[in-house]
Amino acid sequence: MLYLYDSIMIVPRLQEEFWKVMGTDYLPEAEQNGLRLVGMFMIGIHYNENLALWELDDWATLDRLQQLHDKHPWIQSWKREAVDYVTDSTGKVLEPAAFSPTLAKLKKGDYMSTIYLHTVARVSPGQEDEYMKAVGKELVPMAKTWGMKLVGCYKAVAGTASSGEVINIWTAGNVHGDWVKIRAKSLKDPAYKEWETRAGKWRPKVVYRFLYGLVPYSPLRTPFLQEAAIEEVRTVAMPEVEWK
Repeated sequence: MLYLYDSIMIVPRLQEEFWKVMGTDYLPEAEQNGLRLVGMFMIGIHYNENLALWELDDWATLDRLQQLHDKHPWIQSWKREAVDYVTDSTGKVLEPAAFSPTLAKLKKGDYMSTIYLHTVARVSPGQEDEYMKAVGKELVPMAKTWGMKLVGCYKAVAGTASSGEVINIWTAGNVHGDWVKIRAKSLKDPAYKEWETRAGKWRPKVVYRFLYGLVPYSPLRTPFLQEAAIEEVRTVAMPEVEWK
């Protein structure tokens, strides 16, 4: 498996309109051509930044998608439509760890969450695989005791990425209060303190962000999200935002 990671900057306050247009005009064709949506998220605090995570089978599929991107009329039409919403975008190609859940597993399991924790570790060159194995062996079972589940563990192998990037995505609860409890448990866990000490030999820096699963057709989303309930979800997950 491979994964495409698209960071998309949206015109402020047009996120929902863009989500709807993407769901009707891009997603069906994309899935017919081997690109499967894993999650469509809004980035916490930096609300006009969105993240689309896609699964595809292999590099040959990526080559075929690139040819479509350059030539297919559907893609050209989508590009003209998307320019009304998208101000910038960058992409990465990711390879998953052996223990990273596939989309099929995510759909079968209990991985829906209003809030997801996204981390980017800057791993020393050549040590990505060793670090990822340690994440699977040590951090995944540890985080489960705090109330978190691993959605994905990936290393960046192409695209707009720094060397040594390892990206993890975790479930993090349905309100910010859930995350406060998870974080409190982790900080009191002696095993986590030991993990941080050991992990420092692989990665000197980690960047943390929240992802909000507010897109109804996204496989990874809040478990109680319906079109009629989206206003309630906004209020619970992001009370600081004045939605228009």
